[in-house]
Amino acid sequence: MRILPIKIVFPCIAFLTPAYGQTPSAEQLMQEQEAQDAAQRTEIVVGTFESSRLIAGHSVETNKKRSLDFRVSHRFGLIDGGFYEFFGLDNASIRIGLDYGITDRLTVGWGRSTRDKEFDFPVTYKILRQSSGRHNIPVSVTVLGELMLRTLKNSEGDIPTFDEMSSTALQLLIARKFSSAISAQVMPVWIHYTETPQEGDPSDIFSVGLGGSVRIFKRVRINAEYYPLFSGNKFDNTVSPFSIGFDIQTGGHVFQLFIGNATGTNERQLITQTADRWNKGQLHFGFNILRVFPL
Repeated sequence: MRILPIKIVFPCIAFLTPAYGQTPSAEQLMQEQEAQDAAQRTEIVVGTFESSRLIAGHSVETNKKRSLDFRVSHRFGLIDGGFYEFFGLDNASIRIGLDYGITDRLTVGWGRSTRDKEFDFPVTYKILRQSSGRHNIPVSVTVLGELMLRTLKNSEGDIPTFDEMSSTALQLLIARKFSSAISAQVMPVWIHYTETPQEGDPSDIFSVGLGGSVRIFKRVRINAEYYPLFSGNKFDNTVSPFSIGFDIQTGGHVFQLFIGNATGTNERQLITQTADRWNKGQLHFGFNILRVFPL
């Protein structure tokens, strides 16, 4: 059999080789198709925070449809009470609350705290959900409306009138999940008193809260929240609340452990009734226990 001359074979190889190298592989074609599919669909960001509360204040999260969130919150006395007060554990205020998901976006709640024998009725609705792909939305946005009723009897032993006991909160929660480990939130809030506790107190109090969460282990986060208050827009002797702590997720439960200068368990107590100061060591230990029941 006659062998082709080298002068013919080498040019043919040189011509065919680059042509073959430019042909996309099956893997490359699949990756390109997946990229095109991803651009055509919308990916919703979930799990910005571990629960519907960052610490005491709300987070952007709402309950899933037909799920019930049962929460018990404890706030203890001052840590600087020493061993005699068992570092504050001898004194506690407690809130028990239920939150139910009407839809994935709408949650309604009820709570009762021993402080001021107060009832609260929060309603949250998620306006926007952070997403990427076809619909790129950079943040999640939830609006909160809340009615709070203080039923503690006055000094004469009478139950307060509705105007005396009622206050309301309106809040916008704007959050972004930057990665699987880091989330941040801005929380403008307005608290309105139908009738203020003391004559001359402002009936409307505003704050723009800041919050954040950093995942340090698979089931553990560090959380912090801060609501700055300014002179002329707060009650006398009240200060800005700041708390920092941990979220520990264990199956169907979430444990939140934290310290801060606040003992409030709803927006009114937290933002308008915090009087203790970090710079004086007036700190409290607290925790929340959360259990979600799918119904």
